[in-house]
Amino acid sequence: MARLFISIARLESWSVEGKVSVEGNRLVLAETSRAFDLKPAVYFDKVAGDETDPHDLLGKVKDQDELNAMGADHMASSVIYVDTAYDVVGGFVGVPEY
Repeated sequence: MARLFISIARLESWSVEGKVSVEGNRLVLAETSRAFDLKPAVYFDKVAGDETDPHDLLGKVKDQDELNAMGADHMASSVIYVDTAYDVVGGFVGVPEY
């Protein structure tokens, strides 16, 4: 199933511009009325300290359930997985409603 990552900054921008409406965990696109269920998620942006990525997470999106299942610790704009610290972008994963 296709998922869409939306950063918090992008979601706020779209909301101010009237492009989306958000009620609870549901986002609706104003132009098409297409709806998405939102789940908190992060985008793995870089390894803190410019180290290598031993877990191949850069460029990937993980929702909170996936982070919990991995045993990763998420706080604000960072995730620690095993012994590697990552800088992450907070946001949401949108799953299309059908």
